[in-house]
Amino acid sequence: MSSKKRIILFFGSLVILSIIVNIAIIASNGGFDNPDMALQIPSTKDLWSAGINIHDGDKFLYNLTIENRNNHFDNYLINILFLDSQNYWDTEFTISNESKSIKILSELSKSNLLFKEKQLKNQQYLNIIESSILQIKDITREPKYLVIGAKWDSIDTGITNVPIKITAKEYLFSKLGKLETFVLSYIIKDYNNKIWIAKNLPLPVKAEIFNVDGILKYKYDLISTNIKIN
Repeated sequence: MSSKKRIILFFGSLVILSIIVNIAIIASNGGFDNPDMALQIPSTKDLWSAGINIHDGDKFLYNLTIENRNNHFDNYLINILFLDSQNYWDTEFTISNESKSIKILSELSKSNLLFKEKQLKNQQYLNIIESSILQIKDITREPKYLVIGAKWDSIDTGITNVPIKITAKEYLFSKLGKLETFVLSYIIKDYNNKIWIAKNLPLPVKAEIFNVDGILKYKYDLISTNIKIN
């Protein structure tokens, strides 16, 4: 066999090995709902997790509507500022509504935005954020693929396991401009729950989540960030 053929054979083997490795990674992350999607063979550039690629000084401003204990809705402006420290993000939360504004400092892990510790004071306000905007961290315990058909997790309803998966790619038109997003969704009792994720942003840009009775649990929109979108 000539040296040229050996080189071609060598690189061909590397390509096949790369495909096998990517398929194995996909399988370990839950696989694809549509077998045809496996032909796309996503790369590490398609991986996303909560908090990925946050940098010192990154800021995010959200409109949040969330159900309260009285089955009514509260509206908040949530500003999140990340400041770098050695092992954690020194995170400044500013939570505002029509009657008050409160600033809370806390530490979040760099790996998955987990709170380092609970606070005795103002924990109820942090719970609002953790159960809405930061709830995505419970689904991305490890990086997931932003590819249509990719399964991210599942919800046990007591009757069946409902898959949480990327179902579509959509362009959102918002105060941030035109955003290319992937829709992470799951359906419970005919109610479609959706979270919109942009590849180059470390937090979701939009969400609409309902309870089992179809009543809005929370929704939010990212309305401002200092991260360059495009």
